[in-house]
Amino acid sequence: MTSIQAPTQFAEIMHRVRNAGLLEKKPSFYIIRLIAISIISAGLWVLGGYISTLVDQSTIFILLAFLVVGLLGIVSAQYGFIAHEAAHRQIFRSNKANDWFGLVLANLFAGLSYGFWLRKHNKHHQKPNQIGEDPDIAIRVLSFTPESRDSKKGIERWLTERQGYLFPLLLLFTGFDLLVDSFAGLKYKERKIGTRFLEFGLMMIRQVAPYVVFAILFGWAWAIALWFFMMMIFGFFMGAAFAPNHKGMPLVEKDAKIDFFTRQVLTSRNIRGSWLTDNLMGGLNYQVEHHLFPSMARPYLKRAHKIVLDYCQEHSVPLVEMNLLSSYVAIMKYLNNVGLSNNSDPFVCPMVATLRPRN
Repeated sequence: MTSIQAPTQFAEIMHRVRNAGLLEKKPSFYIIRLIAISIISAGLWVLGGYISTLVDQSTIFILLAFLVVGLLGIVSAQYGFIAHEAAHRQIFRSNKANDWFGLVLANLFAGLSYGFWLRKHNKHHQKPNQIGEDPDIAIRVLSFTPESRDSKKGIERWLTERQGYLFPLLLLFTGFDLLVDSFAGLKYKERKIGTRFLEFGLMMIRQVAPYVVFAILFGWAWAIALWFFMMMIFGFFMGAAFAPNHKGMPLVEKDAKIDFFTRQVLTSRNIRGSWLTDNLMGGLNYQVEHHLFPSMARPYLKRAHKIVLDYCQEHSVPLVEMNLLSSYVAIMKYLNNVGLSNNSDPFVCPMVATLRPRN
């Protein structure tokens, strides 16, 4: 007699989500959003040009120029969020359409390598917060385990020991770190040589063109300052949107065997908020749902959250939600615990005991 195997938790919740029609594509959402972002971007460039004619009248106009450039950095991050969603096949049914859409947006509008991001982010989704597997906890400056902290020397060790306090400041350099990794990532041969040249060319256009425009409008010295400021705001915004989702959540031992549903829910954190939070974070505030259903279009994440929340409550599965400020406080405390602690146990994060390997 053949035994009937009970459905997994993920299969059960996937059934509910599919029946609710939340796995359909909605390209119109992204096209409309892209048009709106582009109109805002064009308006900011026009405003910047007008300000450049007034900078000699008062230093206030220089401050306004930096404000405009900072807003351009935020807009660039919005392009990056849509490229991230294209990489997850959230926009179109065709994988090729998603890839070309994401490649143009990532390289030409956000200034980062789509191929680098695709490779790195896929690894993160496969094994989030797993030591030795997740590239998002193998960051040059930050340490998420005492072993990582102890391996650092000199200035890196000094920074690690103060990483919690320095975390907001370090976010400002996220854009530069991603840019270096983007150019370095072009060496990987799984990407066709033509695609790598295309990515390089589009990234160069994106990084050089703003500086040239700034130089024409404000002079080369101010252009350098404005370009760096735009990159800092872009990096801060990207880092501030991605960091609350997993940082300070349970780490998973390298050889741990955990089912998909448990892994994604217990290592992810949702951020409470409003429509403004949903938009500014590119839907990443619904991180649990995004990890469970990575190809789900952004407009459906809020409805999926209600289904996931109800399911977790029914089965007594802890789902972590907090407001944005509280998440940053939790991250900074966790990073300081690692940086300043003498504890040799790398699994210092709460709930880690529940993630020990299963036999």
